[in-house]
Amino acid sequence: VELIVIHHTHNNKNFDEIKQDHLKRGFEDIGYHFLIDKKGKLIKGRDEKFIGAHVLGFNKNSLGIALIGNFDKEKPTSKQIESLINFLKLRLKQHNLNLNSIKGHNFFNKNKSCPGKNLNVREIIKKVKG
Repeated sequence: VELIVIHHTHNNKNFDEIKQDHLKRGFEDIGYHFLIDKKGKLIKGRDEKFIGAHVLGFNKNSLGIALIGNFDKEKPTSKQIESLINFLKLRLKQHNLNLNSIKGHNFFNKNKSCPGKNLNVREIIKKVKG
C-alpha cells in the first residue's frame, strides 16, 4: 500500500445497497476496502489482500475508504470525521506512509468532485498531523 484514497458514496445507502450497486456494475465485490457510516462506524469492505476498485489506474497500490453520504450536498458528521482521522493515523503507521500518501479521489480525476466539496482532504490531513 502506497496510497490511501478518500471517497464519498454520493448517496446515503447502506453497506449492502452499495455492495449490490458495485456488483451490478461488474465488480467482484464492493470497490472500497472500508466505509464509514453516519455514526462513525468503520465497516470492512473488500478484504485488504485484494486490489480495490475505487480509483482507476491506482487500485493496485491503494486502500479505498468511503464515507457514506453525498458531501457535495451535505457535510460529513463529526463522528465520521473522527473515525476517518483515527483510521488514517492507524493506516499511515501500519503501512509506514507519510501524510502525502493521503489523497481525495478527485486528485486522480479532476472531473470528479469526490469526496465532495464539503469534505476537505487538506483539513483532514492537518488534523491527522495533529
